[in-house]
Amino acid sequence: MINKWTEEELNILKEHYTTKGAKYVSELVNRSRNAVQAKAAKLGFRIPSVWSEDEILFLRKNYKKKGAQYTAKKLGKNPDAVMAKAAGLGIRYEGIRPWKIWEDNYMRRHYDDRKKASIARTLKRTIPSVVGRAKLLKLRGSRAKKWSEKEKAILRELYPDRKNSIEEICNILQRTRYAVLLQAQYLGISRPQHEHEWTRKENNYLIKYFDKKSYKEIAKELGLTQSAVSHQVNRLGLKLREKGRSWTEEEKEFIKQNYKKMPTKEIAQHLNRSVNSIINSAGPLGISAGRSRPWSEEDKEYVKKSYAHIPLEKISAALGRSTMAIMGMGVKLNLTKQRKIHSKKEKAALPLE
Repeated sequence: MINKWTEEELNILKEHYTTKGAKYVSELVNRSRNAVQAKAAKLGFRIPSVWSEDEILFLRKNYKKKGAQYTAKKLGKNPDAVMAKAAGLGIRYEGIRPWKIWEDNYMRRHYDDRKKASIARTLKRTIPSVVGRAKLLKLRGSRAKKWSEKEKAILRELYPDRKNSIEEICNILQRTRYAVLLQAQYLGISRPQHEHEWTRKENNYLIKYFDKKSYKEIAKELGLTQSAVSHQVNRLGLKLREKGRSWTEEEKEFIKQNYKKMPTKEIAQHLNRSVNSIINSAGPLGISAGRSRPWSEEDKEYVKKSYAHIPLEKISAALGRSTMAIMGMGVKLNLTKQRKIHSKKEKAALPLE
């Protein structure tokens, strides 16, 4: 049964969806990104377009003749986003780049052992075009190994007990979360969602920690949902948690000076606050993330010089950006990490696959 949205969750959705997106809201309400997007669509919320007038003008001038890859690179956008915008504006690309023999050979060699996104980056094509070409070449990606009877037995034993988290079951079986959920559905195994009978041990744990730990942490420890913990707190008549301490002027000034310069986690540790509280305070202070911090030419030059031989973590620390941001810029600049080239002796010592 699907959990109904509470009034508090709906208020969070209304406040943050159009400005910070589905991923941010999904973390606050502890729901999947798809669930947030579906609810927003039902309520008629849409994230406003981030295309400026200058970008649309560039798209109109260049898309017809030079295509999505060129336009996306110049605008710093995803090719799929460029194609979607062009379709919305009724602009069509007048020439399709034909597939070359070496590209087909590359597809035949690596379609089984590499991710589609990796192949698309190498060939400078979109993922849908790679998938379409694979169908034409009658290529099929590698399939997951079949479930053994032993694995099914373990799943039947562990899955119905909510004390065993999905992550723990995945680690034991060495399977992805999606694979575990799908197999459980196929086998007709379910996990109790509602009407959980609280034991004395669970109630004692809740009474001891309800004002010291977050509901999310308690739920994880007990193998329950966050909602179940919240409802039990109300049923037991436990005192609501004290309102969080107010922000001092020194703390506000520190956030203003360091937000988007230092990792949010480090700011939170420095101020002894949660990461979410730092993010939520940024809006009222007028320093909300919105669009990501633009890249200066000096930053790009540093990435170009360092990307191949310096670890991403060190580049991230030097520029005050996340490793994901560094990787994204590396892709835009067509940079690759250097692979270690083994000598003949080293190759001989490597284990056979």
